[in-house]
Amino acid sequence: MIVRGRIILEELSVPFEVSKTRKGLSLRIGLPEKPLEYSVDCPCLEPLELLGLFLPALEEELGEIKGVLVEEVMSEGVGGKLTERLRKFKKIHGLSSEVAKNLKVAP
Repeated sequence: MIVRGRIILEELSVPFEVSKTRKGLSLRIGLPEKPLEYSVDCPCLEPLELLGLFLPALEEELGEIKGVLVEEVMSEGVGGKLTERLRKFKKIHGLSSEVAKNLKVAP
């Protein structure tokens, strides 16, 4: 999963990107002086939770944060994998189209 957006400050906004894999998370914030990059080898947090941990320090350094704008989320989330598994299950077990409709599985 990749989450991209902007942190809105008093006089500027800075871009951020958080990516999550099975192995962990990485965060990149485009600060004016030097980009902040951080990674952790634990996928136990969600991307915006990791970003949220950095907001107090950013606010202390750059001034009041007015908000966080999420512009893009790209995911191979559970929904996509579940739908694919249901399609395979349908093929293997020959589910009728009526049952498939109830499962909301695209043909």
